[in-house]
Amino acid sequence: MLAGVLLAQAVALVPLPEGALTVDAYFDDWVEVPVMALDRAVRGSLVGPDDLGGRVQIATAGERVYFALQIRDDRFQPGGPASGDGAEILYRGPGGRTARFNVVLNELEGRVAEVRVGGRVHKPAKIASTTRKDGWAVEISLPIGDFPGIREGAVGLAITVRDADLGPSVEAVFATAPIGPDGLPALSNVTLSGAAGAYDAYLQERGGGVVELGRLKGNVAGDETPEEVVVNSSDLVVSGRGLPDGAMFFYFTHGWGGSATLKRFDLQELDGRPGKEILVERVEPGDGISVEILEVYGVHAGLLKRMFAVKLAEVFPSRRAEVRARFKVLPAKGKGPARFEVTVATATNITDFDYPAEAPGQRSYHPIPLPWRESRSAIFALEDDYWQRER
Repeated sequence: MLAGVLLAQAVALVPLPEGALTVDAYFDDWVEVPVMALDRAVRGSLVGPDDLGGRVQIATAGERVYFALQIRDDRFQPGGPASGDGAEILYRGPGGRTARFNVVLNELEGRVAEVRVGGRVHKPAKIASTTRKDGWAVEISLPIGDFPGIREGAVGLAITVRDADLGPSVEAVFATAPIGPDGLPALSNVTLSGAAGAYDAYLQERGGGVVELGRLKGNVAGDETPEEVVVNSSDLVVSGRGLPDGAMFFYFTHGWGGSATLKRFDLQELDGRPGKEILVERVEPGDGISVEILEVYGVHAGLLKRMFAVKLAEVFPSRRAEVRARFKVLPAKGKGPARFEVTVATATNITDFDYPAEAPGQRSYHPIPLPWRESRSAIFALEDDYWQRER
């Protein structure tokens, strides 16, 4: 029963382009933004269906968080900091970081509404307000820095609206999410997700029919908003709304076999430039042999590129034999790019006499350093956008 009481509407804040919203108390630019239900009684109760209701919306654009409150109220009571009609924005972030913003309506048309923190007008806030024949409305924007940790994952973000009908005393308070005993959001119900829906747009363009192998989230484009990175049976996909040239996704058709599986999939800063690189190591079985290949991808100059690839192992199950090298990331010099080391492979139950050489031809990866051909590790350094072997 408690879980049912605390269940809150999950909201993904999809960043809008800077300038998409204007704080002017006109709400035509909010048409595509989802509406949050104002249905949680914090205290008091309503006396009828027209007593209190309306639309509450939250969005982000650029470096600001926007709020739209269009409140239906059968009797507007001018509000002060702790009396009359009004609202509050409540935030609980990671690491115990919290914030409260009191929306003081005053008289709206005469003395305009204000955003206050700790009893003082919060100067970084922008607010526009108006009365309506059936209630009142405010539009607010606050710097994203007012919500510490909002980019780090799920956070608690709730709007409360206070209602006073017969005088300045507040008779009821309703919220968009459960409120805890400390007066702050009880659950983490909001995420700032520039990737929401972007991978679906990729699937729609590609026509589906792919099997997902792995999924991560992180900053790979070098912007402020994390992207979603998905490896599937056809492509490696980077999706989000911070990609160059306004793209919602990039994809690279990797050309793996249909039976490939992931052995490693992570994000690391490797080239010394903003945005992490994507490390993918796969195991690909074949006829009497299984190979392991490591690849590094990155988003640079408006493209998703395969920046490095090397074969690390060949396994012959029927012979209980293998050749296996190790991949190491060498520390970068200062803020420069890292170098890679691929050790000479260790051979088990196999020699140069019975090793089946790889068929000649073009390949997308560096060959495994075999012990009967190499005497020392192969070192790779970044040249432009690709790691090349040092001579």
